Amino acid sequence: MSSREKKPSVVVIGAGIAGLATAYLIRRQALEQGREIDLTVLESAPQAGGATRTVIQDGYLYEAGPNGFLDNEPATLELIRLLKLEEQLQQADQNAARRYIYHGGAMRNVPLTPSAFLKSDLLPLTAKLRMALELFIPARKFNGQEETVYDFGKRRLGKSFANYLLDPMVSGIFAGDVRELSLAATFPKMVAMEAEHGGLFKAMLAKKRGSGRDGSSAGGPGGPQGSLWTFRQGMGALTGKLISELQDAVINSAAVLAVTREGEGFRIQTDQRSWPAQAVVVAAPSWAAARIIHDLSTTVSRALAEIPYAPVDVVCQGFREKHVHRDHRGFGVLIPRSEKIRSLGTLWSDSIFPGQAPQGFRLMRSIIGGACDSGIVKLTDDELKATVQRDLVRVMGISHPPVVEHLFRHPRGIAQYNLGHLERVARSEELERQLPGLFFCGASYRGVSVNGSIKDAFRVAAAFSQQRGSLS
Repeated sequence: MSSREKKPSVVVIGAGIAGLATAYLIRRQALEQGREIDLTVLESAPQAGGATRTVIQDGYLYEAGPNGFLDNEPATLELIRLLKLEEQLQQADQNAARRYIYHGGAMRNVPLTPSAFLKSDLLPLTAKLRMALELFIPARKFNGQEETVYDFGKRRLGKSFANYLLDPMVSGIFAGDVRELSLAATFPKMVAMEAEHGGLFKAMLAKKRGSGRDGSSAGGPGGPQGSLWTFRQGMGALTGKLISELQDAVINSAAVLAVTREGEGFRIQTDQRSWPAQAVVVAAPSWAAARIIHDLSTTVSRALAEIPYAPVDVVCQGFREKHVHRDHRGFGVLIPRSEKIRSLGTLWSDSIFPGQAPQGFRLMRSIIGGACDSGIVKLTDDELKATVQRDLVRVMGISHPPVVEHLFRHPRGIAQYNLGHLERVARSEELERQLPGLFFCGASYRGVSVNGSIKDAFRVAAAFSQQRGSLS
C-alpha cells in the first residue's frame, strides 16, 4: 500500500463557518502530529463562507449574517489566535452598551442596572413589582417535560416581561417564536441557574459574591456576558482566512446528493463524481443533512428534517447623517411582536463599529422575517426594502429615503431550537456512535451563533483525533 493510500481521507460537507473551521482544525492537528490527511470540503453554493460573509462597497460595510461575536467563548478566541487574526480585531464602541426597545409607540432605553430599571418607563410599576417577586418564586420541579422560553419567562418574571422584554431579545438572536423555542436547548444556563440556585436573581447574587472574590463581572440573569468584536474588514475576514488556509481543498458548486456506507468507510456522491472517505463531517444545515444521510439512517434523517428554519432577511440602508434626527449612539432597537411592526429590529452598524459607513452618513441594518412571519419570503426585493423604510419612519422617524441599499435574503436563515430539539440532536449523536467516522456539526445543533459553530468545530476535531487510529 502506498503512503498516499495510508492517509486518512476526510470529506467535510458544507463550507460555512462550522465546516471551514472543522476542516482547518482537523488538518492543523494532523500536521502537528506529523501526519497528513486527504481533505476535501464540498460546498453546494458557488462560493464558500455561508452566511458569514461581508460586502464592502462605497465606504459601507454590509454583513450578510452575524455582525460580530462575543469574547466569552474560548474556542473562538483560540481559532483567531491560530489564524493570526488578532491584529485585525475591532472592539465595539462603548456606546454599543446602550440598547433600545420600541414599546408603546416610543423607543425606550434598556436600563443596565437595577436602580436604572426601577426608574425607567420600559414597564409599568406593577410589572416591575412582579419581576421583583422572582426572588420568592420556587424553583420548578423537573417532571421530564420541556418548557418554552416564554413559559419560563412568564413563570419567573411575569407576563409583561415575557411579552415586552424577553420576546424582542430572543427574536434578536433566533428570529424565533418564544412560545415554541425550548428553554433547555436555547438557554441551558438559565435552566442551570434555577436548578442550582432556585432562581435567576438568587443566581445573580451568588455570582456577584463570587465576582467580588475573583474579580470577574457578575453579568445579568442569563444574558450575554463579554464584549462584542468584529474584524476591521468585517466578519467575512474570518471565513476568508479559513478559505485561504484550506486553499484547493475547498470545492464550490458541489452539491452532495448522498452519503452511503462503503465497507468500514463512506462514499460521498455529488452530481459530478464521488469521493471515498474514512471520515465524513456533515456541516450542512440540518434540512440538507436529512436528505444527505437518508441511506445511513431513515430515523435520524426524519429527526433532522423536523428541525424548522426561520426566514430572515437583512436590509442594509445608508442615510445622510443630517436626516437621522435623533441621537443614535448605541447598539440599536429591538421591536416586540406585540407592536405589530414587521421588522424585528434595527442595528446601528456604524455606531456599534465606527468606520462601517462613510463620514457624514449612517448605516442601518434591519432584520425582518422570523418564525412568526414566514410570509416574508413572498415579498419582492423592492417590497421588502419599502417595508423596512416604513418601519424606520415609525420607529426612528427617518422619513428621508436611503442613499444606498444592500439586501441579503435567507429563506432558511436560522435553525429553530423548538421543543424536542435536544432529542433530535441526541439521535444524531447516537448515529455518530454507531458509525465511527461520521460527525454532525454546525448551527443546526448546539448553538446558532459564530461562537456556537466554532465550539462545535473544536468538538468534532477532538473527536476525530481520538478516532484517527481506527481510521488510518
